Amino acid sequence: MGNKSFIFRFADVEVREREFTLIKAGKVLAVEPKAFRTLLFLLHNPQRLIPKEELLNSLWGDAAVTEGSLTRCIWLLRHLLEDDIHEPRYIETVATVGYRFVCPVEVSEVGGYGTGGPVLEAPATLETPAIGEAKAKTDQPSKDARWKSKKWLLPGLGLAMLLILAAVFIGGRYEGLRLHRPSLVKAKTMSGRAHTIELTNFPGIVYGPVFSPDEKQIAFFWNGKDQNKFDIYVQMIGGEQPLRLTYSGVRRICCMDWSPDGQWISFARCDSGVGAVFVVPVLGGAERKLTDVTCMEFNLGDPTWTLDGKSMLLGDRCVPDGPYGIVVFSLATGQKRCLTAPSSNNATDGGGQLSPDGRTVAFIRFTTPGVSEIYVVPLEGGTPRQLTADGNRIMGMMWAADGKRIIFYSRRGGFLSDRLWQVSVEGGEIEPETVYPHIGAQSRDGQRIVYGIDAGGEPESIWRAELSGPGGQVLAQKKVLVSPIGDDSPQLSPDGTKITFASVRSGNDEIWRSDADGSNPFQLTSFGGELDGTPRWSPDGKWIVFDRRPGAHSQIYVIDAEGRNLHAVTDGDYDNSVPSWSRDGQSIYFGSMRSGSWQMWKQNVHGGAPVQITQHGGFTAFESYDGKTLYYSKRDGEGLWSIPIGGGGETLVTAALRLDDWGAWAVAETGIYLLDNDFLPRPTIEFYDFKTRKLTPVIRLEKWCHPWDPSLDASRDGHIVLYVQCQSQSALAMVENFQ
Repeated sequence: MGNKSFIFRFADVEVREREFTLIKAGKVLAVEPKAFRTLLFLLHNPQRLIPKEELLNSLWGDAAVTEGSLTRCIWLLRHLLEDDIHEPRYIETVATVGYRFVCPVEVSEVGGYGTGGPVLEAPATLETPAIGEAKAKTDQPSKDARWKSKKWLLPGLGLAMLLILAAVFIGGRYEGLRLHRPSLVKAKTMSGRAHTIELTNFPGIVYGPVFSPDEKQIAFFWNGKDQNKFDIYVQMIGGEQPLRLTYSGVRRICCMDWSPDGQWISFARCDSGVGAVFVVPVLGGAERKLTDVTCMEFNLGDPTWTLDGKSMLLGDRCVPDGPYGIVVFSLATGQKRCLTAPSSNNATDGGGQLSPDGRTVAFIRFTTPGVSEIYVVPLEGGTPRQLTADGNRIMGMMWAADGKRIIFYSRRGGFLSDRLWQVSVEGGEIEPETVYPHIGAQSRDGQRIVYGIDAGGEPESIWRAELSGPGGQVLAQKKVLVSPIGDDSPQLSPDGTKITFASVRSGNDEIWRSDADGSNPFQLTSFGGELDGTPRWSPDGKWIVFDRRPGAHSQIYVIDAEGRNLHAVTDGDYDNSVPSWSRDGQSIYFGSMRSGSWQMWKQNVHGGAPVQITQHGGFTAFESYDGKTLYYSKRDGEGLWSIPIGGGGETLVTAALRLDDWGAWAVAETGIYLLDNDFLPRPTIEFYDFKTRKLTPVIRLEKWCHPWDPSLDASRDGHIVLYVQCQSQSALAMVENFQ
């Protein structure tokens, strides 16, 4: 670069060559010498495409460097300059060729270095080994595992996602049973030296943070500035702007993990009902698919690296159409070894986490909807050993740093008293956790935890829209029901004067009724902490059917519109959920596991044996108003389906109803309203016209989140639509020195 020194200015950045200083927006930024030297070379050659070979030879000469070293320097510069590889303002990448500095630059000459100028140190090499051939790091012990909590269940992304943001499992309002958000817990004996640092303050939702192996960076999911689709971002701890790594453009993405060598980030996503596990280079680049996995409602693969970097734990089916368990996936061979497999298709395993020594796997087993327990099993295989038997919901877990305990989040202390508990890996008494302040991603020494926090938003609220006609213009919209915790599952009475809905406004999950404008709310049930939901009016408006879990399984119950005459419709050692009435009021449809998989069944209200309606899956259903067709959705599949009441094969009505949205649709006389949550730029309520068989956008949801419950209803004439909206804001925080 000769003996002259320059000051370069572009945008809000000033680069002082003599002082070896980078200033952005008036703030001096710390920058590695090798990255600074790369920036200087680009600034001395603005607008010119510089081949990679020229940069390497000119900057490092005979130094033993690789192209990975240059890539890392460019990555660091983009991070500091808040640049985007796909929409570059400063540094443009020309694939396989080199780089170009594209921003206009002002240059001022200030003299020479002389002999006392700064010494530019040669960069260390950075190699990116093939996946599965990670090199061991000699400066880190074998316990340098990625201490983290699993971001299990991914899925739907809304207020429910705030549980994931706190690195908490979402047990979910599984099979139609309501999900609640736990409060964030502070440890009772937290050290006086402990302090909390807020790491992000972006708009929208961030979740699933993990530390890099060197603990200098965190990776996380964020739905971006447009707050629409989720992708992976990486940020230096203490930095201000993240670097975006993926451009997948889907909502169902989760379960991130950092490879032991620090070169890759693994994740899983579900796109149009198809699940797969991917990796993406930490320094940026194309993602790579590793393997397909079964995409289920609350499971997206859960990839977790083993400590040697040669294998991954995955959530997947051990055999086609078998139960969902945990497998060990070999990166070298692509083979999957079954590690756990529940004995029933109704149960699922997920959220596998390795112990600090890498020898034991802890996981969550959902035995029935809304009920889950913690198990451990040796990584090499064996019989899983059960650690908890609460018959309750485990909403998150992680290993303690010493590997002797498992910390978990549960409501075992009461319905709205979710908190942290601990259990020994050897089993025994479950006790309150008093050391760890949160479930989250841990540092190696267990002194730091990064986790998600609620940064505001609005709870689930029920809105009413009045339309000019079925699928017509919106004439008016109004929020009619809202409470501090949230209301959902609305259904308008047949005469249009009342609404029945599910709410926790009393402190427990109960069934309610109100006037059509939301006034005069009246509590119909008082179960004192049981899970219940999905209330539906009978055609004569005198009865309400709903699901309830009085014991190990959910069952169908009926109560009159005044909250009296409660009685059960179903029983048995299997789950029965999400009911609706036939149009003549003589029968009740419901989803049931009694055949071994979720299918639609029909029960006459006067007694007799239930009749199975579907053969290829079904979870929630409504009859057409003429009583000739049954429309239904599936729990683990996309689309809206129909079958003739008199018998016949099923037909796909529309694929617009996405996985997880089993309750986001409603039948009117001339068509069906449904939520298409892949409708850009915002999820949109659409109208499917029976005559034209076309979808028309009707209501764009500006404050949408996934309520995990039925979220849509419509009047018979299609002029009124009830729908659920909520808005989530979240951030990442880190607690230090809490032990």
